[in-house]
Amino acid sequence: MFRRTLLAATLAAASLAAPAEGQQLTRLNISMQPALYSMLPLHLATEQGWWRQMGIEPNFSSFPAGPPQIAAAAAGTWDVGITGSAPGVLGAARFNIRTIAISNDESATNVLMARRDQVEAIRANPASLRGQRVLMTVNTTVDYVLQNCLRRWNIQRSDLQVVNLNQAQILSAFSTGEGRIAGLWAPNIYTAEERMNAVPLCSGKDADAIVPGNIIVREEFLRANPDMAARYLAVFLRGIAFMKGNREATLQSMNRFYQAGGVTVSEAALAAEMDRRPIFGLEEQLQLMSRANGLSQADRWYEGLSAFLAQVGTVQNPPAPAAYLTDDVLRRIAADPRLRAFALGQ
Repeated sequence: MFRRTLLAATLAAASLAAPAEGQQLTRLNISMQPALYSMLPLHLATEQGWWRQMGIEPNFSSFPAGPPQIAAAAAGTWDVGITGSAPGVLGAARFNIRTIAISNDESATNVLMARRDQVEAIRANPASLRGQRVLMTVNTTVDYVLQNCLRRWNIQRSDLQVVNLNQAQILSAFSTGEGRIAGLWAPNIYTAEERMNAVPLCSGKDADAIVPGNIIVREEFLRANPDMAARYLAVFLRGIAFMKGNREATLQSMNRFYQAGGVTVSEAALAAEMDRRPIFGLEEQLQLMSRANGLSQADRWYEGLSAFLAQVGTVQNPPAPAAYLTDDVLRRIAADPRLRAFALGQ
């Protein structure tokens, strides 16, 4: 409680004024991963020139996955960023990483896939999966989905033959007929749909295994630079506002962003990304993070995920969500007329 109170006081004490356009830019070190939907608002900000409007000179550090991204925080090589939910919890436990907003809801894109000619039989009789081979990247968010889907079906994990493979290996094996079901996340699910005649069997959305993405900041940086953290988040939220109001332009920008990161997907897959991954503007973020009536909706999402991460040993003794999820930066934006208008795209 002391840490949260001190942080709130620091945020409240700093000036609320966003820098005027044309003012000298301030360098901001931003960590990200290439060609992921949750990172798209940052790409939009570069294309649209929003960084300069908020007085920011972005310096991007790209990481191949969440764990090395989080590990780099120990050396202070980045200030803010975007990562997945599991790395977000890991960062909170080890390096005092704070989550200041939700990048998107990835629950519908962490999926157990089945072949089209088998899916109805499995849905009608999930018990038929007992003894079958399941291709899975273990101890990940899609494994969290598997756990919750099995609970719905009243099947024990020990009833299955879980084969631990990385995502590329799963696609390769599943394409040759291996495995009854495959655990995949985007954009691999679109490859399975388009090239292997696979369809979703059970997703995180179906099984109430919510997989949020994290907008993060190092706590030390947040305490020292609350205004910069607010400007960064306002830029991200401006991207969300743009995506909600400009579908075709967003699809075109997404295609450029994915191709630059070495990911080639079809137009249908790009559209599916937008359709299956809810994003949240300023007001929606405030609602998700509000603790006016006790635990916030975001707290509840992370409670389930944290329990899974502790169970599989990925994060020893994960902190309570209230220790690292904070709406202080969101409320700071909402209270500043200029930042609020910018975040809303007005």
